[in-house]
Order: sequence, then C-alpha cells, then structure tokens
Amino acid sequence: MVQNNQQPLIVLADGSTRTVGSQATKNNIMAAKLLSNALKTTLGPRGMDKMLINTIGDVKITNDGYTILKETEPDHPAAKMIVELAKTQEDEYVDGTTTSVVLVGEILKQAEKLLEQGIAISTIVKGLEDAKNKTLDVFEDIAIETNEEELINVARTSMSGKGSFTNLDSMAEKLVKALLNVEQDGAIDKDMIKIRKIHGEGTADTEITESVTIDKSVLESEMPKDVKNAKIALLQYPIDARELQNDAKIKLTTPGEYQGYLDKEAAMLEEEVQTIVNSGATVLFNNKKISDLGQHYLTKAGILTAKRVKAGDLERLAKATGANIVNNIRELTSDDLGEAGHVYEREVFEDREYIFIEDCKNKGVLNIIIRGSTKHITDQLEQAINDAIGAVIRARKENKALPGGGAAEIAAAKALRKYANQFTDKKQLVILAYADALEQLPVALAKNAGMDTIDVLTEALAAQEESTNMGVNVIKREISDMKEDGVLDSKNTKVGIVDAATEVSGEILRIDDVVATKPMTPVGGDMPGTPNPYM
Repeated sequence: MVQNNQQPLIVLADGSTRTVGSQATKNNIMAAKLLSNALKTTLGPRGMDKMLINTIGDVKITNDGYTILKETEPDHPAAKMIVELAKTQEDEYVDGTTTSVVLVGEILKQAEKLLEQGIAISTIVKGLEDAKNKTLDVFEDIAIETNEEELINVARTSMSGKGSFTNLDSMAEKLVKALLNVEQDGAIDKDMIKIRKIHGEGTADTEITESVTIDKSVLESEMPKDVKNAKIALLQYPIDARELQNDAKIKLTTPGEYQGYLDKEAAMLEEEVQTIVNSGATVLFNNKKISDLGQHYLTKAGILTAKRVKAGDLERLAKATGANIVNNIRELTSDDLGEAGHVYEREVFEDREYIFIEDCKNKGVLNIIIRGSTKHITDQLEQAINDAIGAVIRARKENKALPGGGAAEIAAAKALRKYANQFTDKKQLVILAYADALEQLPVALAKNAGMDTIDVLTEALAAQEESTNMGVNVIKREISDMKEDGVLDSKNTKVGIVDAATEVSGEILRIDDVVATKPMTPVGGDMPGTPNPYM
C-alpha cells in the first residue's frame, strides 16, 4: 500500500497470499461443491464406495462420508470447515455425515446463483436461516411416532448400503431389541456398548449379547476357565516384585544375599495374592503385568485371571459389575469386588479365546462381535452397526422418526415454495433456492439407483399431494410410501443435519477475505473422482 508517495506499508508476511471479495467467496463455494460432489455418489443404499490409498499404500474401501474426508485430509480452509462439520455430526449423531456434507454443497451451489443475480450475502444468509426454521417446522409436522417396530425400521434404514449383511432384517431387529433391553431410565449409554471384529465365518454369525468381553485368554491353563456367581476384582497394579515402584536400587554382594532377596520377593508376592484371596475374589482382571511367580500363586489359589486388560475394558467392567478399580493391591477389600453370574473363556475363532462376563450386577452393557470373511467386510459392518446404534439412540430421544427416501426433504421443499409466496422481496428467491437444495438429496438417491431423476422428482412431488410419506424407494426403484416400506430416518438426526449444514453454509458465505501464510494447495485433487483446480 502506498500513500502520498511514501514507502509501501508491508502488512503481510513474506510468501503470504490474500484473496478478497467475490473471488474469496467463489473459491470457498468451489471447495464446498467439490467435497459435496465427491460424496454425493456414496449417498443411499445404492451408493458407490470410494477406494482410499494412503501414503504407505494401505487401502481402505468405504462409503462413509466422515471416513472419506478424514482420510483424504483436504487442505483448503473452507473444506476444513466442512470436515469439522462432518466430525461434529459423527461425534454427536454417528449417522448422517454424508448427507450433511452434500447438503452444504447444494445450499452453496444455489447461493452462488443468487450472488450472480446481485443479491447481498446478508440477505442470503438471513433467508437461509428462515428457510431452515420453516424446514424444521415441517419435519415436526410430518414426524412419525416410533414404537419398537419403527425403531427397527430406523436401524435397518441406517444400515442399508453400508455393509454386506445377508440378514439385514434380523440383524436390525436383534440390535434394537438388545438396545431397548439395556436402556436405563429412558437412555442408552453408548460407552457401555463394545464392538469387536473377528475375521472368519459369515456375517450371519455376528452375535449381540448382554455381556462384557475381554479379548484375552485365561492366564494359565490350570486356572479355572468357568466361574459361576463370580466375585470380580479389578486391579491397576503390577503383581511383580521386580517391578519396583520407585527408583530404588538394591546392591547384592553374595549368593546368599541374592537367595534371600528371591525368598523375600516370593513371600511378598504370596502375601499380595493372599490379599486377593482374603477379599473373596474368584476372578481377577489386571491392567498391569503379572510375573510368572505371581501367576503361580494365583493358579494355586484357583482364581481365574487375565492380565494387561485394556483400561477401557476395565472401566466397562467396573460399571457393569459394580467393582472398584483398585490401584494398590494392599488396599483391596471385599467392598471393592463386583458381581457377575457367569465368567468363562470361550473360543471365538481358531485358537482365539475371549473371556465373557455375563449376568452382570448392573444392566446396560452390550457386546457385539462382528463376523466377516475379510477386514473390509468387518470394517463396513462395524460402521453400519455404529450408524444404526446412533440413529436408534437419537430416535429414542423424542420417539419420532421421519419418512426416508427423501420424502421429508420433498415435503419441506413443497412447503417452502408456498412459504416463499408470502414475500415480495429478494428473500423469496433465497427460500426457493433452499427448496431446490433440499430436493437435490432425493435426486442424488435416485441417480445413484439408476433412476431418471427428472421423472422421479416430478412423480414424487405429485405423490406428496396425497401423503408426505411418499419418497424414493431405491431398492424397488419407484416412488412409494416410506412408512409402509419401513424406510425411516431418525428425526433428531435429520434435524441436526439441516441445522448444521445451514449454519456452516452461512459461515462460509460470510467469509470475504482469505489470508494464507503458506502457498494454497489444490482443492479437490486429493478427493476421489474430483478435478484439481488451484485456488
């Protein structure tokens, strides 16, 4: 900057770049559209997968929106905002990440057209907010009360297209029944649900039980491997005299002194194990190491034992059995013990054993062991089950669902077009644009299913004159009643998608100045199936 023939004033650091005004807005919208287009083909049960290859050549195949964004790590600042949106959606709702990212891209695509017509950004942002609120009102009006059957449909819809379950219907039913059975005071504690994956056998062998599992075998072959009415001790303490608890050093000068040290070590370990015996424990799970001598005394005492148990499993056991996690073995008493009706070791696959803890003192614990022939299949099934759990938990918050297959979005778009007629200024155009963005979600579902998108949208809009439950059934490839077909989405999750996508779109539109202190990298080139424009 130069004023009055003075020296230029340098504000930015060397190498910095600055993009301002409409160019900054266009660049940010471009980044959002690229991400949206990359994920759009994965939407719905007929969506495609993406193959992701990292820098060391590892391959991951997925259609989960957040996984795709996380693995590709787009570098553009606007793209990072959308990745953060996906992360929030994943953390809060588990399901709906792809839909939220696609909706952001569609909203901004419509906003770009409005900007070209000379409509101010402030007008667009305000209109988007009003349209969103009207959309949420429509969702409330058309919501379907959920009972167990509807929750099963919510789970099935969430799992569709995300795995290779040959028994999708029975798996959704089994999952929902298990979730409702472990519900406490109307809430399901997701932290008490553990999913483990085992490569081997078919997906139909996936099991869901009210138990805690430890992916360890019993420490010694001569220890008990089946304990009824178990009293369970949980330790975070090394049963190993040689693992000194401080930096002390022992100097031994004669063989006799060394033997004396070993005798004292043995006596100390025996005393520690006796503390466990005196507490009344019949099962021990320890987060730390246990020496060979310690194992010997525990075997002699007849205590089923596992060592190096993960901290998360130990905490889950504490909640389920009522046990206290003890950090000093000498402080262990009978009051610290937990209870379970049955603890036993079982082979879950060839030469692989788990320890199962069943009939725990406290309800609310759920164990899911996913089976599949390959790592890719078990990874997909894990994502499917996680999404279904999140959708069911969210649906239970209000006991409400929405018709799937884009029916809710079509109903909202129809209502928005009527709502827009109330306005005679440019706000009308913004609300109509928001309706167009919502309609692109069922259009994407139809396109991924190989249906004619123009005919589908026209037919769906006409069918909604009779019922707001009419949407795109991509399995049958026709417009049908989503409630009757059992295609339902969690209302709570759908509200979160629309709310967050609108908010992020508004934030991106309000940015009119981008200052980068390092060179801008390509946007979209690292995303599967997208071009590589430089910003």
